[in-house]
Amino acid sequence: MIKRKTGIGTTWKRERICQMRWLNAGFQKKTAIVIITVMALPALCGAVDIQLPGLNLKYGKLQHSRDVTKTFETPRILENHQYYSNGWGSVPYAIIAIDRKYKLRKGLWEAVEATVPLLRSWVNQMDSIYGYPPRGFKILDHKGAQVGVWYSSKQWTTIVIEKDNQIAVFAPEAPGFRGGN
Repeated sequence: MIKRKTGIGTTWKRERICQMRWLNAGFQKKTAIVIITVMALPALCGAVDIQLPGLNLKYGKLQHSRDVTKTFETPRILENHQYYSNGWGSVPYAIIAIDRKYKLRKGLWEAVEATVPLLRSWVNQMDSIYGYPPRGFKILDHKGAQVGVWYSSKQWTTIVIEKDNQIAVFAPEAPGFRGGN
């Protein structure tokens, strides 16, 4: 029979490992709650204003609009709006136009000089290539005021309203494809 050395050091290590596992599990639960709150709550509730100690989050939302759909399908350039596109290649996944009173946080959106022929081309290609027809939406802030428009096959995104009229509009995932013509 082999004797094992046991002592205070071994017991302390076991207790420490148990404490670390308990702390890690608690941290993971808190992280999951924060992720759910930050990502899922805006999608479920629409425009919300979350205020937690040290954290002030204001979320906007998309609101379906036939007028916005017509604006893109006609097409017509909105005055006092900066246009942006997001996608891979020459056909965007989404087009947004943000009122010039607001600044879009830099990220995955590419600023474009919108023209009627460019919008007409994009709208026709988006309609024939992607699995679902694109639709127009108003982009609303946390108080329900319109800050821009969205045109995409994807009908959801996360919109964060930040300080100094700055907003973040998350880019959509790639839409499904029909195969195109």
